[in-house]
Amino acid sequence: MKFRLSCTGCGRRIEGIENPIRCPSCGSQALIDYDYDQLSFVVSREKLAKTPPSMWKYSFFLPLMESDLIVSLGEGGTFLQKAERLGEELGIRNLYLKNETINPTGSFLDRGVSVEVTRAKNRGYRGVKCASRGNLGASAAAYSAKAGLGCTIYTTLGIELGKLYQAIVCGAEISFVKTYDDAIRILERPYKGWYVISVTSPFFLEGIKTTGYEVCEQLGWAPPEFFIVPVGEGGHLSMVWKALRELNNIGLIDDTHSRMLGVQAKGCSPIVDALRKNLDKPVKSKELGMTFHDIAVRQPMLGELCLKALRESNGCALAVSEKRILEATRLLAKCEGIFAEPAAASTVAALKVALEDGIVERSDRVVCIITGAGLKDPATIKGLIKRSAVEAPIALVLASSLDSRLGRTKRLILKILQRHPSHGYLLWKALTQEFGLSITLPSMYQHLQELTAAGMVMIANERGPSERKKKVYVLTRKGEAALSSELTA
Repeated sequence: MKFRLSCTGCGRRIEGIENPIRCPSCGSQALIDYDYDQLSFVVSREKLAKTPPSMWKYSFFLPLMESDLIVSLGEGGTFLQKAERLGEELGIRNLYLKNETINPTGSFLDRGVSVEVTRAKNRGYRGVKCASRGNLGASAAAYSAKAGLGCTIYTTLGIELGKLYQAIVCGAEISFVKTYDDAIRILERPYKGWYVISVTSPFFLEGIKTTGYEVCEQLGWAPPEFFIVPVGEGGHLSMVWKALRELNNIGLIDDTHSRMLGVQAKGCSPIVDALRKNLDKPVKSKELGMTFHDIAVRQPMLGELCLKALRESNGCALAVSEKRILEATRLLAKCEGIFAEPAAASTVAALKVALEDGIVERSDRVVCIITGAGLKDPATIKGLIKRSAVEAPIALVLASSLDSRLGRTKRLILKILQRHPSHGYLLWKALTQEFGLSITLPSMYQHLQELTAAGMVMIANERGPSERKKKVYVLTRKGEAALSSELTA
């Protein structure tokens, strides 16, 4: 199906640019549209019902050329789970969970990356590059591996280790920068032969909108009263709303009565703040008091588009506390067997708040989109089991495992800390420069995480000149004992 690129601001048709993101005239976001009159004669509920589940069953609504060979790992077609037990716990009868954790790399972003890598492969690029907080990089690495393309990921030391490991194992080259904004700026330069994957790319956005198509079809083409969506950069919520409008345009649904409800982190909620102040674009948040980076984006790149979708749908946005999000993560797993990362489970936390505040009626049909899997974030797993009956046995298992395989790297880390406490970066410098060890910074932090979990190392906080807390690693008595036993063995 032919597609066109248009500016969401001035309406200009954008032509002659290979991978446009912004309108060259006014700088507004570029989006893709189609000939909806023609599509209304081509597409029907009956035809779709005969096609196996996959995001590519909606290829008529995706920006493909007829000759394109799709790069797929089986993304989309995810389960829409009727959440009876969780609904009973929250006091709502018609609750559904769109379980995006079962995508190939455990994240809804696979939908957009599949479209982007398909474009890169079919247009002869030799590799892809992206700036990532975690999930995007993991997905880009997997799909570029499938396509036989190179992959370079720019990220920060704040990336969750589970997501970093996914990217490394798939063969991606990792380049660490100081801030995520630095990563974005690096990719503004042209790279001959390399395709830049961006969450603001119109082609990427077309992929993630398929979540909305699937939910509507899975509900018998009767959209719910509410879609609850985590908001980071703002793209997913915006595109689910676009999907609803497109389905209405070609007559697959009767109306677009669904309301969009966005979820952000309390302490870093520029979309929530902009709605409250009746602004057309979000103002950069001054605080970052939330550890769940995917919903704590200080200046969402698709903020204007997100605000427009919220207003057009008569929707709203809520800022939810870290405590509520962690409670929702545990509740979601306990009631429905879905272990999500906290940013993904934030939709359940927001639903609870919306029910308490009367925003959502208990008779409403609600779909919470669960965007990513919990195993991507090992630190959160530890937080969820803290103070539980299994915390002590798990610590013993980790300690026993380490005691039996305390290798050279861990021994050297303990020896350095025996001399004096140290910051992570200084530890890494000592390992590489003083001891000549060939080790990446992320690998060293994994060793530190394992030593900490085993009780051989503890973390203390100190305040630097900027009054920001810095982690200092300290050897414990158990670590001293482990070193002594190694020396006497």
